[in-house]
Amino acid sequence: MGNSLKKIGFFGGSFDPVHLGHINLALRIMEQKGLNQVLFCPANISPTKENAPPVAQARHRMNMLQLALEDLPGCDPYDAEIKRDPPSYTVNTLKEIKGELNLIVAEDTAYGFMEWKDIEKVLEIAPPLIGVRHGFDQKKMDIFPSHIKEKLISGMCDIPAMDISSTEIRDRLKKRLYCAHLVQGKVLDYIHQNTIYSSEYG
Repeated sequence: MGNSLKKIGFFGGSFDPVHLGHINLALRIMEQKGLNQVLFCPANISPTKENAPPVAQARHRMNMLQLALEDLPGCDPYDAEIKRDPPSYTVNTLKEIKGELNLIVAEDTAYGFMEWKDIEKVLEIAPPLIGVRHGFDQKKMDIFPSHIKEKLISGMCDIPAMDISSTEIRDRLKKRLYCAHLVQGKVLDYIHQNTIYSSEYG
């Protein structure tokens, strides 16, 4: 039975907005690890970001993901968390998905794992695949119990650096600076059509 389960990467985040760095991370890990599918799941509000909720409404972030992923085979938006009341706990979402799961994160997210609800359960359901762009900081690993540290080390995937931040994109959009090197054209069109991230939005 085990071999017939779909190998699924779960990639959660605010995606505020989704950008080429997110897509690069997911595609590289999908190819390296032979995953059948990657689910991009926008959080309603992440528990670690309750004081700084997403700027764009959940429906807009979902629509941007649909546009960004429509031509990428095996990459799909997943709306389970925006349908639930916040905050969004990854452990609850993972329990709903059928398949052989892995949790996809960038290295900076992995450093904050001890803040996550039921992180032991999360990593048991979905062992991590960590996109490492700049080499993993061994000092930051020392906060983890040894059994979690082992899972993190075994899940490291070296990927080429593509350092893009949603915060930088939002700032550039507000200043009306060029962003097509950071975000797909159709996502930018959607942002402009809906005046998201501009001073008029809200």
